[in-house]
Amino acid sequence: MDVFLVDYPKPWLLFWIAVLVAHGYMDFSFYRKWSGWARGIKQSLPAGNSRWRAFLLWGAEVLLQRQLFGLSPFRWLAHILIFWGFVGLALLSLCTFILKPAEYLGIGGIWTHFFLRGEGYPLVKIWGDACGLALLLGLVLAGIRRFVIRPPQQSNNQMDFFLLLLLFWLTLSGFVLEGLRLSLVPYETARYSFIGQYFVFPGNYTVEQLGPWLTAAWIAHAFSVVGFLVYLPHSKMMHSILAPLVIALNALEEQKREDIYWPDIKKYRATKSPGD
Repeated sequence: MDVFLVDYPKPWLLFWIAVLVAHGYMDFSFYRKWSGWARGIKQSLPAGNSRWRAFLLWGAEVLLQRQLFGLSPFRWLAHILIFWGFVGLALLSLCTFILKPAEYLGIGGIWTHFFLRGEGYPLVKIWGDACGLALLLGLVLAGIRRFVIRPPQQSNNQMDFFLLLLLFWLTLSGFVLEGLRLSLVPYETARYSFIGQYFVFPGNYTVEQLGPWLTAAWIAHAFSVVGFLVYLPHSKMMHSILAPLVIALNALEEQKREDIYWPDIKKYRATKSPGD
């Protein structure tokens, strides 16, 4: 399978300089905040079976967000869609980050051709659209809960609104960029982008006609991602990044205290007397 690729100008040098600066700032901010969070936390790692059980606890709380499901299934659904959509897109970007330079340097072998131009290309597009759709649906549900349902305990402030708006912008601008690109490729290639194809511009265009628009859309999306890296340490998403580390470090202590945590909840219920 040979994939039709659209080539248009991108300011790669400026972009990578911005990414390195933003990433350095983000990492430094994470370190400072984590240093504050980690004070007083026992960081001894479990051993043997306890290590495996601690990992299960961590997975239930982080990957499945079990406690949040017990509080509100609607809120859980919004969070799990945002979480896995965001993680999936981040992993896809990381893979692309590794494969693109490998292809340029000629060291990727069959893998770079397989995923970037060959039979694996449809998998990449389906993966990206599926994760983008999950993220978009999660943001829609979060917006409905925050601004339409508005539960009594829900507090709305400008920072919450800005974060939601920024994530919406990143998701939609990514689909718009994909739609512009798909406007120039054959249907056999475009059909794998099952969400991006709905953003295709109607009509027939050439690369010369859409090239400036593609460059502008790429700059808007790419540098918005850079801005998000700078904003991330100051947003509420910081909690979703640092909290898993705290959960992992506290897992063994929670096991020793026999807290009501899955997978021990059945054991707890079995030993709990009717009068308790």
